[in-house]
Amino acid sequence: MVGVTVTSLRRAATAVLAVALVVSTPFVVPNGLEAVKLLAMHNNPVELTEYRLEKLRPTDYDRAIAEALASDDAGLAESILDLADSRGIRIDGVTRERVEMAVSEEASLGNQIQELWDGAITGRPDSAIGMVGAVATDLTTVGDVRDIIIEGGAYLQGEDYDSLILGLSVAGLAVTGAVILSGGTASASKVGTSALKAAGKAGAIATPLRRSFTRLSSQVVSGPALRKTMPLLKRGNIPAARRALQSSLNTKPLLKMQDAAMEVGTVMGKNGFKAGTDMLKVASTPADLTKLGKLSARFGKRFRAIVFLLGSGAITLTGLLITAASWTTTFVLWLVGAAYFSYRAARFGWRFLFYPAGRMIGRLMA
Repeated sequence: MVGVTVTSLRRAATAVLAVALVVSTPFVVPNGLEAVKLLAMHNNPVELTEYRLEKLRPTDYDRAIAEALASDDAGLAESILDLADSRGIRIDGVTRERVEMAVSEEASLGNQIQELWDGAITGRPDSAIGMVGAVATDLTTVGDVRDIIIEGGAYLQGEDYDSLILGLSVAGLAVTGAVILSGGTASASKVGTSALKAAGKAGAIATPLRRSFTRLSSQVVSGPALRKTMPLLKRGNIPAARRALQSSLNTKPLLKMQDAAMEVGTVMGKNGFKAGTDMLKVASTPADLTKLGKLSARFGKRFRAIVFLLGSGAITLTGLLITAASWTTTFVLWLVGAAYFSYRAARFGWRFLFYPAGRMIGRLMA
């Protein structure tokens, strides 16, 4: 009697499982396969970005263009319009005219001279034009020397100082030497280092990324080397100061900073200064800058639009990880259930087709 009950329960469970598998298949299988695919592309920023872009609606582009124009960022509005056109998204003629007019006005030099001058003098840019001035100053030794004297002096006196700016200035002075020695081949790294410093002063670096760079910067700076370097800088003996710094530099964190700076500098060289500062706002680690660099190389002028529309989601599974993981788990459980049902069905078929021999073999296998 007990044997019959167990057998009945097993058959009932198999029937319930079969119904559950049939009912859930249209939902679990497609979502499960998509989740597996999504998890597999988490290290491929281009594929992840394409996936994210497919989920956007035309209204997302309209809203993004309106926000860009409202913030007087004509370049961003133009980038979003270009991205929309490349994906067959229709943008009405009135919006197009507004973008074209804004781009034309932004190109005017009349209201940009003061911003350029302020960025060059203070090294604290308040706009993309100010960033140009700050970076242009740092491409010589002027900006690095100025910041090493200010921040390094505070460091040596035990006062509050910005370790990020000091470390980047020390690295920048070393890179400037590399530019000279290489005939200019290190220029992208130097531009990136200067841009990182200017963005750091403007508070335009994402907090997690700033922490990463601050940690690396603190490893680059050497107190004894600064004490030896400061008098040389104040006397204007830049070559001797650079040699004093280079003799005590910790090259491992310096190389990491320079690699990250290279990514920023390359993006700025190809897609403009704002493209570089955009990536600094969404990256959490130096490795993220590398992923964003790949996106910039792939999408060109549309890069700024992608960063604005997707944010860190362009390179990470932010907002999708839990959903993807849950669907993947559900899909695995579905596969286990399907495998068990297939086993039960095969076993029943064996017994049915080869009864009574199959029954005897089935009992031996049970």
